Amino acid sequence: MCIVENDELLRDSMVLFFRAKGVDARAFGNTEEASAALDAWPSDIVICNQELPVMDGLKFLEGVGARHPAVVKILILGQFTSLPAGDAKRAGIDEVLLKPFSVDEIERMLERRAGPCIGAGRSTGGAGGYSEEKSA
Repeated sequence: MCIVENDELLRDSMVLFFRAKGVDARAFGNTEEASAALDAWPSDIVICNQELPVMDGLKFLEGVGARHPAVVKILILGQFTSLPAGDAKRAGIDEVLLKPFSVDEIERMLERRAGPCIGAGRSTGGAGGYSEEKSA
């Protein structure tokens, strides 16, 4: 799993949550680092915040889908983030997650999209092990 979130506290919390559930995860604070990592470390789920510096999450996930069509793409929208209706669907986004979200919401969403991988020891990344990438 690849997580792209510029809020360090949320990013770290998500990584810890998935790690506790036995899911391989890498986390990045920006799209540039995540893009390079996805080329080297395939992932079957990418969760990305919309509000990021340089490139927004929608554009990033659209590019991920073009390079890796089988990847489940989940876009996180902030409470006051506006996204025109249909943009996420046209960009190939599989799910939209609205902040603030609960652990239950994210678990249900992932079970719908990736099957019962949470807690089942199923890998959602290609390299094995846990890694967290920090951006400067």
